[in-house]
Amino acid sequence: MRKCRENGFVLPLTIFLILGVTAISIGMLFNGKMGRMSAINYKNKIQTFMAADGMVTLLAQEMINGNGSKYVDSTRIGRIRGKIWTGAPGGGNVATFENYSRTTHYSDTLSSPYLGSNLTQFNYGLKWTGWIIPPLSGAYTFITRSDDQSRFYLSTDAEQSNLGSQPICKIDAGWVTAWPTTGTAVSAPISLEAGKRYYFEYYHAQGGGWAVGQVGWNGPEFFAERPITGQYLSEFKTDPAFNGNTIVGTVPVRFRVAPIGMDAYRISTEAVQIRPGHPTDTAYRQNLVQSLSLQGTAVQPPSKMNLPVIYHDFPSGGAHPEFDMPLVFSLGVFKGMVQATLSDSTAVDADYFGRTQIPKPVRNLSFPNYGCGVNKWFKDWAFDKFDYQYSTPTDCNKTKLNPSGDTYQNVKIYDSLQFDLDASQGPYTYVFSRMGNYNSGDPLTSWRGEQEFFPIDSRGRDPAWSAHNYSFCMEMHTTFLHQSGLVFEFTGDDDVWAFIDNKLVIDLGGIHVSSNSILNLDDLDWLSYGKTYAFDLFQCERHTINSTGRMVTNLKMGRTHGAPVSNWHRDYGSLD
Repeated sequence: MRKCRENGFVLPLTIFLILGVTAISIGMLFNGKMGRMSAINYKNKIQTFMAADGMVTLLAQEMINGNGSKYVDSTRIGRIRGKIWTGAPGGGNVATFENYSRTTHYSDTLSSPYLGSNLTQFNYGLKWTGWIIPPLSGAYTFITRSDDQSRFYLSTDAEQSNLGSQPICKIDAGWVTAWPTTGTAVSAPISLEAGKRYYFEYYHAQGGGWAVGQVGWNGPEFFAERPITGQYLSEFKTDPAFNGNTIVGTVPVRFRVAPIGMDAYRISTEAVQIRPGHPTDTAYRQNLVQSLSLQGTAVQPPSKMNLPVIYHDFPSGGAHPEFDMPLVFSLGVFKGMVQATLSDSTAVDADYFGRTQIPKPVRNLSFPNYGCGVNKWFKDWAFDKFDYQYSTPTDCNKTKLNPSGDTYQNVKIYDSLQFDLDASQGPYTYVFSRMGNYNSGDPLTSWRGEQEFFPIDSRGRDPAWSAHNYSFCMEMHTTFLHQSGLVFEFTGDDDVWAFIDNKLVIDLGGIHVSSNSILNLDDLDWLSYGKTYAFDLFQCERHTINSTGRMVTNLKMGRTHGAPVSNWHRDYGSLD
């Protein structure tokens, strides 16, 4: 009996000891494995940090050496991709469209170099997706304006899966075409980290009438944009492929160099470490941001930029058949009126623009148009015994004798355009705007405090019978230093042609209502970063109804650059 009791005690004790030893062994193995995993994770994290750090160091040194302007973001910066549904139901109701957009009846589209669009068609829905990359760490508020309705969603990070179920700002009732300051169209403050990518989706539904859907933001240090410009936008690419990157060591790194002032830049890098053995899983991300000034300290751009122009004033009242033409000839934008390459150069007035030669546009002989005399619009008047016959207006070869000889004589007026620094449009961005009340069409009332574009009233051949001096052309010749993120936007009427490096880049010929063209210079693949190029713009006002002109650009035009110095600041972020 006693032996039985002893055996009954020893057996449970033995089992307990065996289980204890087993548990300790498993724990030691588990701790050992966890320790090895922690070591691997830490190694991956350090490797990711070092890759980002190595790329930012390389870029900083290249900037100091004066070579940084050749670098551009290794992913597509400046524009985002979207999907457009034409004939979308709901008459501008964004909730109806958002459900409809889950179908496959759409076509792909590419945005202007800002977040949103401004289209002239009815009954459509748009969905924009991409990454937004804040330039500064701190709190941001987002604003949407739209006709008709819109919704903006923002992820907590770069992942699409972390997109919130509710929009952070929206317009669900009617339409709001001015930038709101309160209400659901303005988000609550959201903390964002500089250089980090945040996935977003923007829905815009349009019924009839004017169509606009755009997103702006306010950030720290008085940073603001209306709308968010392309230099802070990137096409969405799914990880871990991490398409569009540079390899540093074995780690893919995205990078970008963005201007933040005169000869001042912000360099952002983001490295991604894919988890070893798990090609569909991201182990770590590390983004680093630094500011760099090539002048020793950040130099603020001047508040105004004046560029020389020459106006060519022609007789009004139908005296010149190509100016103040009957409305029957106002048939909208004509592309192809001028040749795609500038080839006609002259030394006349070249010194006024600081050049030895300036080019003039040349009519495209293979394209019938209403600008038969475009070769002469930007030149000194010379006697021409022929007049153009407009009984067949598409045929420039129809002529008749001009007995007077001076019917088309133009008067030159030397002047300049003043561009004002406007931080709301982006860093180092200047605006010239004379749009009047474009929506109402009333040239005597202001829009944004502006008048229409009548630069030579009471000058030149100003007719006494008219309130304004129409029938003029303008030419502007300057240069700029090419770097990443440059944009030039023109809105106005009538003919507008812009050339970069003697190549046609904006083509809005013809007599038309105010039309818009936005040029992203990163799309011009023949340009090299760090080089200086010629910029030549030609514009004409040819009909006495409205005259508008607006230019928005961050091109550093007509200015020399100081010598680079090695003075820069690094923000390493955190390894914790």
